[in-house]
Amino acid sequence: MKKVPGWKKIEIVCVIIVVAFMSFLIGIYYQSRTERGSIRSLCSGWYQMKDGKRIELELPCSVTADAEGKVILYNDTLTEDDRGLIVSTRGIQDNLEIRTGERILYHYADNHFQKNKQMKGKMWADVRLPEEMGQEPLCFIYEGTAGRSLDIQVPILGSFSAIIVRHLQASAFSILMIISMLGLGIVAVSIFLYTRHRQLVEKRFVNVAVFLIICSLWCILDSGIYQMYGKHSAAGSLVSFYAFMLMSVPMLHFIQNTVSKENQWIPEIWILLFYGNAIGQGIVNIWFAVPFKNMLFVTHLILFTGVAAMAILLWREYQKHQTQELELCLKAFGVLGISGVIALALYWMYAIYWYDALFQFGILLFISFLFWGLLCKVSNDIQYRMEQAVYERMSIEDRMTGMKNRKAFEQQLDQLQQDAMLLENALLIFIDIANLKTINDTYGMQIGDEAVIRTARSIQAAESAACEQHTECFRIAGDEFAIVVTRPQKTPEEWKQMIRNEMKKESGNRYPVQLEFGCSYLRKADGTRLSISDWKMQADRMMFSSQMKHGRRTDMIYNHRFSDFGNGYFCC
Repeated sequence: MKKVPGWKKIEIVCVIIVVAFMSFLIGIYYQSRTERGSIRSLCSGWYQMKDGKRIELELPCSVTADAEGKVILYNDTLTEDDRGLIVSTRGIQDNLEIRTGERILYHYADNHFQKNKQMKGKMWADVRLPEEMGQEPLCFIYEGTAGRSLDIQVPILGSFSAIIVRHLQASAFSILMIISMLGLGIVAVSIFLYTRHRQLVEKRFVNVAVFLIICSLWCILDSGIYQMYGKHSAAGSLVSFYAFMLMSVPMLHFIQNTVSKENQWIPEIWILLFYGNAIGQGIVNIWFAVPFKNMLFVTHLILFTGVAAMAILLWREYQKHQTQELELCLKAFGVLGISGVIALALYWMYAIYWYDALFQFGILLFISFLFWGLLCKVSNDIQYRMEQAVYERMSIEDRMTGMKNRKAFEQQLDQLQQDAMLLENALLIFIDIANLKTINDTYGMQIGDEAVIRTARSIQAAESAACEQHTECFRIAGDEFAIVVTRPQKTPEEWKQMIRNEMKKESGNRYPVQLEFGCSYLRKADGTRLSISDWKMQADRMMFSSQMKHGRRTDMIYNHRFSDFGNGYFCC
């Protein structure tokens, strides 16, 4: 079975996740369409009572608060058929109270963190109509400032499931943004692990991943869906505030890892400033009971000035080093700054509930620019590493045979010299094509090259058949080869026999190929060790002695364990 590459596996998982989320959103859409008939908008039937007169209203509309700062609306169009249904409306930040007659169905009350007022209309009030519905009109009471105009949105009426589907549908864009952030966060972690595996550590992918996780957490906990249906909305509010206060820290680390060393102290100051803001607001909240929403402007101010400062820093860096990466970083911070300013303006100046969606979209564009810049840099670095690896491989590889060359052989001997004290023994085998010149003269240079290639294949096949774990084969000259076995298990005779057998399979009877062998052990029988130069010299000397034999093939093995044989040479 063919192994699936790692990147393909990641791509398959991503496709499955995307299809799952698309199916979820499409299901919500079609469910909402099927239940649309069970949801109706309460835009008519509303009225105010002023000076005993009934004033008819059509929602949505703007209504001016009375001298007490209240806006009271009535609706008497609901009947017994509507009992048990859910009425859902916006505007709870204006201390909304819903009642029928003297019975209070809903009354807004701040939680400990007073989160809901800060959310500027993202929250809905869901109220179940009582069983005696139809006897008394439905009454909405808003509290504001005397003479101030309130924007009253259209309430909707339907079953509990239909109302939830409608809320999810209204929050579909934010849900999509959260899913996109989490998906990019997973991709960032995957790329970091991949680059680390390739020995190319890019910490900024971790910065991006942490930033996206914190942003996703903020978006989830800050959403109206969680605040309405979450079991721990107060704790979620606290985490949401702190996520918003600290989500810029990973991006400041990103900038710190991007700019030159002499400017890295600037992001560090802002990192400490954001941490100081988070700690300071916690102390003020605990000691002086100041709500976090009342200190939100401090976070907004630090965030705005921080983005501006980082943009200026990146612009100065870009003037010195005009790289594509810095250009994309500048564009990213430009997009974030523009979307942030617009979102802040909408939040502080207008009661527009989708200000957060605009900022979330700006964050996604911001990350997309940074991501593209990182991917381009990593891609170039990987390509450079691959080219360097190719050049390195070409410098130590024999092009004709595919074996390692003499340079690699010398590097191997240098490494053995460093590790010689730890080696129990090592075996060096020299192999020479004794009759290569005769083959070239008789059959031509092409056949001579073929003889070299066939010999190389025979040696490699013998290496595979030997099952020696620490074996390297080299072509060290035109007709010479070398085998280095650092932990030999087989004898020189066994090696020679395996090479001869493989050579017979390769050559057949087309032309004779005569091989000469010279072998040497690194350690003597008594355990003493030769120097690397003497070790190589002994094997080479026996190769020379073997070549001096005329008219017969002689294999010379130098084995320190056979030193009793005259001058130390063993002939077979």
